[in-house]
Amino acid sequence: MRLIIHRNYEAPSRKDKYPSPYQFWARLELSDEEAKIVEQYHLEDHVLTQSQVSRDTIGSLIRGCHETASSLNLLMGNEQALRGACEDLPALFGYCRSFGENIVLEYSA
Repeated sequence: MRLIIHRNYEAPSRKDKYPSPYQFWARLELSDEEAKIVEQYHLEDHVLTQSQVSRDTIGSLIRGCHETASSLNLLMGNEQALRGACEDLPALFGYCRSFGENIVLEYSA
């Protein structure tokens, strides 16, 4: 699995009432085995990040998503949230791999 991010800046024109010059584009590439897990367990709609104006799912990220922001801090925060969510995906896939198995946890007193 790998996350590809492309950042861009387009200087706003003076005519822009609400400029959003900061941009990034992201796409998630999965191995064949990971893609099979996404398909088998219907994880395309699994939400990775969500805000008041956007929502990124595994499926939307596989297809590629684009985000713009008026503030560099906002764009950096959104990108970091997306990167953090992707860091958690190996654990999600591992959890899915365990379906049908017994999980034994031992605790000592």
